[in-house]
Amino acid sequence: MINFENFSEGQKYALRKGMVIFVVLANVLMLAIAGFYLVSSKMLLRGDEQNRPQISVSGEGKVAVRSDIASFTLTVVTEAKRVGDAQKDNTMRSNAALDFVKKSGVGEKDMKTVNYSIEPQYQYAAVYERLSCVGCPPPVRIPPTIVSYRVRHSVQVKVRDLEKVDDLLEGVIAAGANEVGSVSFSVDDEKKVMAEARKKAIEDAQKKAQALARDLGIRLKKIVGFSESGGGYPIYMRGMQAKSADFEGAAPMTPAVEPGEQEVSSDVTIIYEFK
Repeated sequence: MINFENFSEGQKYALRKGMVIFVVLANVLMLAIAGFYLVSSKMLLRGDEQNRPQISVSGEGKVAVRSDIASFTLTVVTEAKRVGDAQKDNTMRSNAALDFVKKSGVGEKDMKTVNYSIEPQYQYAAVYERLSCVGCPPPVRIPPTIVSYRVRHSVQVKVRDLEKVDDLLEGVIAAGANEVGSVSFSVDDEKKVMAEARKKAIEDAQKKAQALARDLGIRLKKIVGFSESGGGYPIYMRGMQAKSADFEGAAPMTPAVEPGEQEVSSDVTIIYEFK
């Protein structure tokens, strides 16, 4: 039996230190063994699940819904020799067009600037500058010069009352916009419609799975996989350019637009275990 009383203070300290290190290493080793066992168990369980027989079925669901919201983009383009004059003219025309939109019942939350740009317009020399003298350097091209500035301001407008679309498309042109484009129709609450299409797709897949199980003589167990794709697509119309009343002639009448219906679809895949 070891008599610790005969040990010096240094020996006792070294012994206590060694015992602490031993305990720590033992705990680390135990944790490592436990972690290895846990990971191995999960891998074995996962491998066992993957080796179980599975069957995959797909389903499709479609919902036809009438569009209840429209959107379009109005653009004001102005040009002047001085950038300040082009901006001032653009601001005046844009405000007039947007005031008309607001007075037509469109809220500010449904109007969003999607582009504002200032582009210098250049004039390029058609000929080279020629110097007719002995020993002169070779001809050089005359650099382009800025002759004006073009300002473009585009605003996206969302219309919730479809009966106002025709009047808005015609009115913004008369109020000062130069271009109207990206006219489209869509569904405001698309998530609700998408959920309905998904439900139909799942029911379709479940019916197929039950029919397959019956024909193959198998028994479906739990679902081990699910995926979905699909969605709704807005109906786009051809954009148009028009001249405001201040340009050559008055603004032309715009054709009547019809929202029509759009189809929202969902495609799902369900994976079953079977026995």
